[in-house]
Amino acid sequence: MRNRLFFAGLVLLLLCGRTAAQSMQATEKKKIVYVNSYHQGHPPTDEVTAGLLENLPSDSFEIITYFMDTKRNPSQEFIENRAAELLDSIQQSKPDLLVVSDDNAVKYLVEPNFQGNPLPIVFCGVNWTAEQYDLTNCNVTGILELLPVAELVLTMKSYYPDLQKLLVLNENTTTSRKTKPLLDTLFNRVGISVTQELVDEFESWKSVFIDANRTYDIIYLQTYGAIKNWEHEEALRIIDQHIKIPLVTCEDFMMPYSVFGLTQVSKEQGMWAAEAAKKIVQGTSPADIPVSKNKLSTIWINAGLAEKIQFQPDSVLISKANIVRY
Repeated sequence: MRNRLFFAGLVLLLLCGRTAAQSMQATEKKKIVYVNSYHQGHPPTDEVTAGLLENLPSDSFEIITYFMDTKRNPSQEFIENRAAELLDSIQQSKPDLLVVSDDNAVKYLVEPNFQGNPLPIVFCGVNWTAEQYDLTNCNVTGILELLPVAELVLTMKSYYPDLQKLLVLNENTTTSRKTKPLLDTLFNRVGISVTQELVDEFESWKSVFIDANRTYDIIYLQTYGAIKNWEHEEALRIIDQHIKIPLVTCEDFMMPYSVFGLTQVSKEQGMWAAEAAKKIVQGTSPADIPVSKNKLSTIWINAGLAEKIQFQPDSVLISKANIVRY
């Protein structure tokens, strides 16, 4: 009798142990490495990161996050060294999936190092197209970031029919140089003559901005994150003193400096990447997830700057817009 009880207890213990092991195996977290090209505190970076992390629950995913910091450190040497460091970290982590954000992570980390590698990769925040990167032998899918620049200018052209000459005032980075010919083509298609100034320093930005208000019909302010010594209050002062023409943007964090914005929603990039990651770890091949593009946009009007140039949007546009005043 005692032997029977012992045997029954042993069987029960083994069954319980097996069930517990199976349960632990079933709930084992998937490991994802996330590499963002830029740095925390840069508004689009923070939004993309939030969109990703908020949609990958911590009870199912272990997320290891790295920032390349290539906007504040744009030299070729720094970027290549940082990419090499991150490659070592990724290889040591042995993740189930890699998520990368923005062009530099794709160009310097993914393209040269993951050809023929079975590791699934999801990219997001890549501007306009990924065709310039050789990803044919990478196990990859992603979402492109397309700025609504044509719609932006056409909206302003409805208020300024004589609008012909546009200046793009932007930082001098890998992404900006990549998008320069694309922006030229897009603006030319809607009948706009475009000049682009890519600047490294805030003093250069101020000088170009002041001159442009005398010689152009409109200024497209793209971003400032890599412009060295940028001073927010000084930028506002310069704009307040010298604005004579519409200042427009496709980035919500540029609205303090802009009259009108038709902006992409950076968080959408991270949200899409998270949903793609979930499908992949559940067995879907990246090849079966088509490369997508962003769909969301937001209308903004900076009432204070609009008053300075007497920009008077109609009631329909006002009803759709977020009205701000800086």
